[in-house]
Amino acid sequence: MLGTAVRHHADAIGHVLGLLSFARPRFRDGCFLYVSDAGLAHWVLTRRGFGAITFGHVIVSTAEPSPAIWRHELRHVRQYERLGLAFLPVYLRLLRHHGYWGHPLEREAEERLSVTGID
Repeated sequence: MLGTAVRHHADAIGHVLGLLSFARPRFRDGCFLYVSDAGLAHWVLTRRGFGAITFGHVIVSTAEPSPAIWRHELRHVRQYERLGLAFLPVYLRLLRHHGYWGHPLEREAEERLSVTGID
C-alpha cells in the first residue's frame, strides 16, 4: 500500500493534511483525493480563500472539486512530476516574488484551461 500511496516526496505531506482533516482518501485519475469541510486543511485553505491544494499526487479539497478545479489541480500534479524534488522550493520562491495571482505555476495551470477551451 505504501508504494502506491507515496509516489512523490510531497505525497506524504498531502496524506497527513488529508488525514488531519478527518477525510478518507479516494483514488481518482491516478491521484488520492481527500474532501473535507473540517479539520486542518479546511481551516488553512478557507483562511486563505482557497478550496484545494496539491502535494505530489495528493489533492486535498474543502468540497468536491468542480471539473475546472480538478483539471487545475491535476496540472499541479504534472508540475510536481516535471520538477521533482525542486517543486516545493521553486513554488515557494516564486510565491514570494510574484504573489499567488502572478505566480508562474498558477498561471500555467490556468492557461492550460483557457488554451484548451475548457471553462
